[in-house]
Amino acid sequence: MKAVLLVLAALVLGAPAVQAGGINLTWGSGCWQDNPSTLLAFACDSNSGSAIMTASFAFDRGPHYFSGFAFAAQLDLQSDSSVLPDWWQLTTPGGCRQGAFNGSADFTGASGGCVDVWQGHAYVRYATWRTSLFPGGMIPPPPNRVVFWLDIWTDEVIPDVRRGVEYYGFKVTVDYQKSVGPGACGGCSTPVTIVLNEISTGWEHGWHLTNPLANTCVRWQAGGGTPCAATPALSPTWGQLKSLYR
Repeated sequence: MKAVLLVLAALVLGAPAVQAGGINLTWGSGCWQDNPSTLLAFACDSNSGSAIMTASFAFDRGPHYFSGFAFAAQLDLQSDSSVLPDWWQLTTPGGCRQGAFNGSADFTGASGGCVDVWQGHAYVRYATWRTSLFPGGMIPPPPNRVVFWLDIWTDEVIPDVRRGVEYYGFKVTVDYQKSVGPGACGGCSTPVTIVLNEISTGWEHGWHLTNPLANTCVRWQAGGGTPCAATPALSPTWGQLKSLYR
């Protein structure tokens, strides 16, 4: 634990500060400060490789101490088509590309503009991909929408999380399986707009971060025409989310 404290102290002292609390989203395995990227285009010509989105956050109050807490996040996706393409049906089980996404809080190999608050001591406890075809017991989103929820947990005491310092939050990897050839799922080339709408800590009695630090909207297949503001949060209640664990 002493080693973790020393490492975190050194990282925080060397990290650039931001002016207010909020959240960021970017393409790539680094945070927005490392690689500010809002557009990603894939030729849909391979079943190998993957796309990565990285979310980061900062508090406008502090310091905070994390201990055995739930860190929840919500991403909302909307396709330019009236119905979500099969390529984005990632729900397990059932989706055309089930198993093609995963969430992670592992930033142990990362270096750059944000601080790794987790230091290898966090894990994804729950991640779910909800669509109108696979609502999973929730109110179905519109036919061209996805609601993605991620819950990260740590059993370690993570000390002195400072006000105004930007931390790595989580990353989502979407792999390219079934993009081309026999068994491919259609719609890979359809533009999609993806918005990080909220990062919350400590469930309903914690902090709810919704304000963009710099950017919370990214686009798949860069020519997409759906405005970021047209992809609002489709939020369940905290009671609904907690019922998923029972």
